[in-house]
Amino acid sequence: MLEIECWQKVSEAGLIYVYMSDVAPVADSLEQILGVLQSLSCGASVLDRSGRIISVNERCCQMMGRHRDRIEGRLLEDFYDQDPEARANIRKGMETFEFARDMEFYLPQPDGTRRPVVSSARPLQVYGPLADFRVVTMFDITAQKNAEEQVREQYNHIVELSNTVIDQARELKAYATNLEKRVEQRTEDLRVANLQAITMLAVAAEAKDTDTGLHVRRLQHYAAHLARTLGLPDADATEIGYSAILHDVGKLHVPDQILKKPGPLTADERLEMEQHTIIGHRIISPEPFFDVARDIARHHHENFNGTGYPDRIGGENIPLPARIVHLVDVYDALTSVRPYKASWAPAEAAASIRDGAGRMFDPRLVEAFLGTYQQESFKPPVFTTDPALV
Repeated sequence: MLEIECWQKVSEAGLIYVYMSDVAPVADSLEQILGVLQSLSCGASVLDRSGRIISVNERCCQMMGRHRDRIEGRLLEDFYDQDPEARANIRKGMETFEFARDMEFYLPQPDGTRRPVVSSARPLQVYGPLADFRVVTMFDITAQKNAEEQVREQYNHIVELSNTVIDQARELKAYATNLEKRVEQRTEDLRVANLQAITMLAVAAEAKDTDTGLHVRRLQHYAAHLARTLGLPDADATEIGYSAILHDVGKLHVPDQILKKPGPLTADERLEMEQHTIIGHRIISPEPFFDVARDIARHHHENFNGTGYPDRIGGENIPLPARIVHLVDVYDALTSVRPYKASWAPAEAAASIRDGAGRMFDPRLVEAFLGTYQQESFKPPVFTTDPALV
């Protein structure tokens, strides 16, 4: 190691102090190196092993925001007196002086701000008279950092916006779900209210009969069962069932002496009786919920061959629900006690319906009925006198 004897100024570009016995060769080499550093477009400096800044180029002065004489000759640590972590980082670099080191760092500005840089430190020589000096180059990455910050801010903004959108979507979904539940509840409330209206009308119509509402409940069961046997969806079968309850609501306007007459009706009495189909169609609400019920009320006495009433239509022109109710209404009438007759056995009633295929009844419905009327599921539940729907 060179014996230190004196300090000497060796470059007009900056103060380079070397304290050694053989000054000239070192000074010449440093002067050449410093000349090269001055021509660099990036910031550059030469440090000795203690961390003292020997020389800086003009670009480094610009990047540090200080004049050369306020930089050269000072320890690098002195510029970071407010940042213990940075000072510790610098001391660590001095401990590994012989090794190359690249890192992202910053240059403190006079106003307290920081200029971000990428620094690269290299020893001038690993062995030899210049081994106690290292060159540090610095590239200003302020633009890149600003761009990163903008991207970060944009990303955070997008994330915040996305979170807001997601939150709003969740709120909207929850609102939609709640609204859907409310609509379902209102629909169910309306359905129940309509069914209650059906029940009250049906019971009022049947109150003139000794059956006291049981006929319409049996008819509801028979009609829904036959509709399912035909392969109709359960919802449609259920609708036909509860709509069948109102098939004779028009009897409210038929006098009791006609309804309860034990013997045959006169021509005038029969004509008045037949009007109950038209009256029932008029009585039932025009709301869509009652569409099937209106069709049944008007057409459940139409015969398949066109000889029925009130419109004398036949075949497929008769709405299917009305054709179904026509058949099961006759079956229930035959198997029930009426003022003018005793009840028939199910087999007798079924035989009569078989005989009416193609004349009174749709042959397809007759075939389905004959295949199911003896099944246990076709038999109606044992109803009480409570007219409420089941």
